Amino acid sequence: MGHLVFVSIPWELLINKYLPLVLENKVNVEIALNAKALDNYSYLDFKNVAKQLKEAGIKTTIHLPFMDLSLGALDPWIKEASLRRTFFAMERAIVFEPINLVLHSGYHMDYHREVKKEWRESFIENMDKILSFAEDFDLTLSLENVFEPDPEFLKPVFESFENRLFWCFDPAHARVFSEKEEMEWLDVLHQYLKEMHCHDNLGVHDDHLAIGKGKIKFKEIFDFLKEKRIKPIFTSEAHNEEDTYVNIEILSNIDLSF
Repeated sequence: MGHLVFVSIPWELLINKYLPLVLENKVNVEIALNAKALDNYSYLDFKNVAKQLKEAGIKTTIHLPFMDLSLGALDPWIKEASLRRTFFAMERAIVFEPINLVLHSGYHMDYHREVKKEWRESFIENMDKILSFAEDFDLTLSLENVFEPDPEFLKPVFESFENRLFWCFDPAHARVFSEKEEMEWLDVLHQYLKEMHCHDNLGVHDDHLAIGKGKIKFKEIFDFLKEKRIKPIFTSEAHNEEDTYVNIEILSNIDLSF
C-alpha cells in the first residue's frame, strides 16, 4: 500500500471555499477545528460535509482545537475546560470516521519550563481520559510536537500509552520552537510515528512554506523513513495555495517503497 497524502484545511475555509475543489480532485483532507467552528456550526452541518466527503471516497483526518487550551494545566479550572473542549471536538469528529486525530498538549516553553515535570504528570492524567474516550469510538490519536523542549520530554508520555497514543511529527516546529533539531526528534520518537506535518521555514519563525523553500532537512527525513520502513500519513501544512500544490506534488512522489 502506498503512503497517504492529506492537505490541512481549516473548517471554515473548507466549507466556504475549498469543498468543491476537494470533492472534484478527491483530495484527502485534514480538517482543522477551532472554537468558532465548533460553536457556530451544528452537528448536522458537520454530518452533511462528512457525507459528501465519504461519498466522494475522500479520507479525512482531524486536527483538534488547541488555541488557549492546556491539557496539562496546573490550574484545575483551565485543565477541565481544556478537556471539555477536546471532548466536544472529538464528538464532532466522529461523523467523519477519520483515520487519525491530531492534538497539541498545550505545553508552553515560557510558562511551563520551571514546572515541566509536574505539568507532564498532569497532562498524562488528562491524556488517559482522552484516550479512553477515543477508544470507545474507535478513534486514533496522535500528539503533535509544538513547544515541547526536546523529544526526551515527550517520550515518557508515549511510553505511558504504548499502542494507544501515537506521534504527529512536525519537523518545522522542532526546528524553530525546541532545543533539538528535527532529526534528533525523529531518532528518539520514530517508533511512535503515525503522521507528519509537512511545511518548511527559515529557522526563525513558523513560516509554513512549501517543502524546499526553507532549512528543514526533508531529504534526510524521507531517507530515514525509508531506512526504518515507516510510512506515515503526510499532511501538507503550507499556508497558501501555490505552496500547497508544490507540497502535494513532492509528497505524492516520495519513494517509500520497501
